[in-house]
Amino acid sequence: MRPGTLPALLCFLLFFALPAGADSLDATRVIGMGLKSAVDAFGLPQSMFSFRGTEEARDDVVFYYPDHMYLFWYKDKVWQVRFDRRSTAGFHELSPGMTRQEVEAAVKERPLVSSGDSLYFDLDAESFPVRVRLVFAGSDLSDIYVYRSDF
Repeated sequence: MRPGTLPALLCFLLFFALPAGADSLDATRVIGMGLKSAVDAFGLPQSMFSFRGTEEARDDVVFYYPDHMYLFWYKDKVWQVRFDRRSTAGFHELSPGMTRQEVEAAVKERPLVSSGDSLYFDLDAESFPVRVRLVFAGSDLSDIYVYRSDF
């Protein structure tokens, strides 16, 4: 085995192993990852760009991957993961294209907060509080954001 292969494989198994039959990534395990761990797990991004926030302290660097997943970086750690409307990956039994009714049924055990075109709910996470933002275009789920809510 080449040097570095085993740590990369272990990183993949620890952070990205999917439940049997699932097509979703546990984005809560991606949040907090450093650069080396993310690159070991996903490879280099297809593109990288800056995302301007409402104030300078809210500016992010974003890695974009061909499966339409985005990693948002703050102080060398992933703080947010986004799946856009083209993504075939899902998260927490949710996937882009689901109707609002299907989404509400899928997360019925969690309190949902509605604000404009979005629904929000909180997840129990090991290291820090995590929130999910579900953005709708009309009645269909278009974007899923999973992020640290303590920022």
